[in-house]
Amino acid sequence: MAFKIGDKVKLLNEAGGGYVTKIISPSMVEVSVEDGFNIPYATRELLKVEDQGIASQFFDEDFGDQPEANEERNSDPNHISTELFKRQSLDLKKGIFLAFVPQDQRWLMTGLIDVYLLNHSENDILFSLFLLKDNQFNNKEYDVLGPHNKFLVDTIDREDINDWLKGQLQVLFIKESLDKVISPLNKSFNIKGAKFYQETNFKHIDLLDSNALIIELITMDYQQMISKNSDELKDLKVEESPKAKIKQQKSLIQKYKIAPLEAEVDLHISALSDEFNHMKPHEILSEQLEHFNKTIEDAMLHQYVKIIYIHGIGNGSLKKKLKDELRGYEEIEVRDASFQQYGYGAIEVHIHYK
Repeated sequence: MAFKIGDKVKLLNEAGGGYVTKIISPSMVEVSVEDGFNIPYATRELLKVEDQGIASQFFDEDFGDQPEANEERNSDPNHISTELFKRQSLDLKKGIFLAFVPQDQRWLMTGLIDVYLLNHSENDILFSLFLLKDNQFNNKEYDVLGPHNKFLVDTIDREDINDWLKGQLQVLFIKESLDKVISPLNKSFNIKGAKFYQETNFKHIDLLDSNALIIELITMDYQQMISKNSDELKDLKVEESPKAKIKQQKSLIQKYKIAPLEAEVDLHISALSDEFNHMKPHEILSEQLEHFNKTIEDAMLHQYVKIIYIHGIGNGSLKKKLKDELRGYEEIEVRDASFQQYGYGAIEVHIHYK
């Protein structure tokens, strides 16, 4: 079924519906739902509700006001974004990455995806990659990968993306001569599924010569933190392991702790930056979202179960962005925080671990 901008649609797999606001690809569109959020949906998950059609007799509902069309973006109802052809290359840090590369670079939101492991370091690595499914870690691949090289792990359908959201990478760094011995690493990853449905998340990677969604697993800075030469090993105290020290140093959420496994994070820009008076609105929002993402990931790493984010009232744009970000986490529940304590200026995030 062909859709165009402004079509009223009913969601087939969940309650509600809305209006088509953007054509992402022939098989995917963006829908403005009842609460005002724009969410990508596969066209097979939608039913067009026409005023005079049979569907209107059974599925016609009030999904709010139809959003105003963006004339520049929607002048062509079959408009497909060409942003991928003018993307700047993403400058990768030194480290290890997962890369999700759409095979058809014209349609980043559809088709098969090649999954690569990237070794952007000076070392050979011996790696073992595990995927978490049904509370079991299943080995997907293991091999040796040379420096500044890539390894094709698998080619997957879009329907298999959920199988790749959680897992763990084990890495042993190998080099003929090292100033410091780099300890073997175990790195867990937890990818937000929503990242795969935002075209702007796909950046051009020179190592792949393609646009790809990049997931950072290990950076060389992180390696240096846990690397110890022989002299340093002699001075280590038994009562506190290097791993424990690193965890304490890297814990960002700890500074916001208000109770066991609970935190309160103030996202007002005045609490995040001393230079906020000179920042533009989009710079402020970007700073707030970056801090939000860092704290939520760190909270999950340290098994926190409740985080309160104070976003303030304003025009509501920050609150909407936070909820958009949190949609990618299946294990997270979001609700408004206590009105008595925070008014309309905070949300409460609950994390449910399997």
